[in-house]
Amino acid sequence: MKKRFTLGSTLMLLMLAVVTTFNITFYVASEYYNARLGNFEEMEGEYQQLKEVSQLVDKYFVGEYDKQEMMDQALKGYIQGTGDQWSSYLTEEEYKAVMEKREGVYAGVGITISTATDGSYYVITAVTEDSPAQKAGIQPLDLLVAVDGESAAEMSFDDLSDRVKGEPGSEVTLTILREGVQQKYTLQREEVQTPGVKAQMLEGNIGLIRIESFSKNVEQEFSQKLQQLLDDGAQALVFDVRFNPGGFVDVLVNMLDELLPKGTVISITDKAGESTTYSSDEECVKLPMAVLCNEYSISAAEFFAASLQEYGVATVVGEHTLGKGYAQTMIPLTGGGALNLSTSRYYTAKGVSLAGVGITPDVESSLSEDKLNRFYTLQPEEDDQLQKALEVLRQQMSEN
Repeated sequence: MKKRFTLGSTLMLLMLAVVTTFNITFYVASEYYNARLGNFEEMEGEYQQLKEVSQLVDKYFVGEYDKQEMMDQALKGYIQGTGDQWSSYLTEEEYKAVMEKREGVYAGVGITISTATDGSYYVITAVTEDSPAQKAGIQPLDLLVAVDGESAAEMSFDDLSDRVKGEPGSEVTLTILREGVQQKYTLQREEVQTPGVKAQMLEGNIGLIRIESFSKNVEQEFSQKLQQLLDDGAQALVFDVRFNPGGFVDVLVNMLDELLPKGTVISITDKAGESTTYSSDEECVKLPMAVLCNEYSISAAEFFAASLQEYGVATVVGEHTLGKGYAQTMIPLTGGGALNLSTSRYYTAKGVSLAGVGITPDVESSLSEDKLNRFYTLQPEEDDQLQKALEVLRQQMSEN
């Protein structure tokens, strides 16, 4: 027999359902509100000092000031407070310049900039051949003191790089420190073409591949020049990543895929613990190999050396590296600026983070200050680090 419900019973059940739903919704909403209120109160306390300073400036400061400029400087300082030299706040103008640069609408003077190992200054690690910088006499290992009169030491790495770059035909003045003497160079920016890979066959059929950076499409150059050396009869290989500022992880992975057996190449983990792992296939070059690195081998250059070292397929020769193990993400802000924020950690095939640690070479070797200053014009026989790598390879070749 089917049960029958009276109109009164039906209304009563409906009212109970409504009340129950309301109670549940009210509870959830209350919990959410209380959590948000707690966060708000906590944040209000954290930023009370900033609010207080702003009010005091408005009330008592006798000079003129720009509110937006003050906010920009406050945000720059906030990010600098993380202690991460790779993260930075970009103003609206700086962010636009970065976006134009990524689209190819930019020019430079032909220098590569890196942070010194102690983080106290910026050093020019490479000067592109036939560039405005080289023609003016700027050299590798010169210290960059100021850009257009503003102290480089007070700029983030990205801010400094963006200040040096600009529209073709525009000018920039660099203040350079060399051997205790400062000198200003006013340079006209122009489009500078930098080769990503250089290769040559050395005596004894040892191929030398100099990797300038891991920029977009460099893996294609690398593959072509590697194959040319193999076709010409290379019996061993030296990869030079000294003064290499790094680049894109996919470019790094594609290049390592040609040199490593099947397995993990590198992994990336974000703050939530989500990981992405990149791997290589079975096909690879099977020759004695060595990698040259120094303290200015950064990021992807470090992981290139570390991967070959961990797999035991190459001997790392040179100096201890800087230790850049973070990946950055450009995050636009509602105010028009952006954060270039370290959002992920890189890990080697064995799960090692190089952040602040770097890699230790298997064979330590250094160059004199004079040879460092002449790095890009050194002949192979003058290069002590290269000669040490060749010595290691010749020994391995004689044992095979």
